[in-house]
Amino acid sequence: MTTTGAATAQEWTKPEGAAVREGGARRWPGIVGTLVVMPVALTGCAWLAQRQGTLVLLLGAFLAMIVLLGAWVMCGVGPGLGVAVSGFAFMLFVGPAMNDYVIDHRGVRHTAVVADTGSYYRKHGDGRTCEVVPTDTRKPGSYEIDDTTGCDEDLKPGSQVALVVDPEGWLVPRLSSEVDGLAPWLVRTCAGLFVAMEAFVLYGRLRRRRA
Repeated sequence: MTTTGAATAQEWTKPEGAAVREGGARRWPGIVGTLVVMPVALTGCAWLAQRQGTLVLLLGAFLAMIVLLGAWVMCGVGPGLGVAVSGFAFMLFVGPAMNDYVIDHRGVRHTAVVADTGSYYRKHGDGRTCEVVPTDTRKPGSYEIDDTTGCDEDLKPGSQVALVVDPEGWLVPRLSSEVDGLAPWLVRTCAGLFVAMEAFVLYGRLRRRRA
């Protein structure tokens, strides 16, 4: 009984500053974990969204929503909103940035010919599609290119083009006119959004712990 009472007395008489320091030490692993895990998870979701196919795109969007909602809850209403907005914008830019980089470095270039052209409906006017057939390989097949990946108004059936294809089949094929590598403005935008997102996370987590 005497020993227990002494231990209890020591706990009650522990300096307040020491308790604060111990709480801060326990707090930082969670903060660092949030700062690291969230951008990595969003980058993974952005990469999933670059995959050809609607199901993988929807999966990436669903996982990103879970990550952003979790960050909102962990950081509080005000900072959490900043995390969600900057994190969503980060994902929108980092996905195309990875797409540009990978297709430029991993893509296989083929000489090809436009076999046919067509159109599709979109909100701000009809879009344009090109059916492109490689001519430097015996493997049969064709690729559909739209106006976002190089099918412009100048291309007609019989036009000679350069086609860039991802050998892994992950990224949508493009014409070489749309393969320029990673643009510097895109790098700067991703970096700025990353810093903003991390700042909101750090502020939100620290503020919630102080409250």
